[in-house]
Amino acid sequence: MEIVKFLHFFGLMLGAGAALGGMAVAIAHKRVGGGPPSDTIKAIKPIFGLFGLSGISLLWITGLIMARNVDPVLLGGLFYIKLLAAALMLAISVSLTVMAKKSAKAGVPPPAYFDTVSRTSGLLAIIAVALAVTVFG
Repeated sequence: MEIVKFLHFFGLMLGAGAALGGMAVAIAHKRVGGGPPSDTIKAIKPIFGLFGLSGISLLWITGLIMARNVDPVLLGGLFYIKLLAAALMLAISVSLTVMAKKSAKAGVPPPAYFDTVSRTSGLLAIIAVALAVTVFG
């Protein structure tokens, strides 16, 4: 079970790293005046998206493995709220990945709301981690 916990924390690190990296790219882009993204930014954003999706997928897989060994009644309501936040994050991550691929294939930028939805996922991540700490101490 220790390897599953390790992979769970690795998924958390992978997702957090992707989120922070994406945020750093957005801040740097804004600081240099914005405008159309450079080729470097166009190349790195999908990588961060893939890392984020991989991280949350790993969290789900390992989380479900760990939850098998616990009586669901003992987990309490906050755990299920955490699962809801994580499910919303997964849905956002998958939909953003699909949108980004479609936009790239069409040669157009993603929709204007893309970054706002991405930031919502970051807020959900903070909520999920806070609830996990509360539930599991």
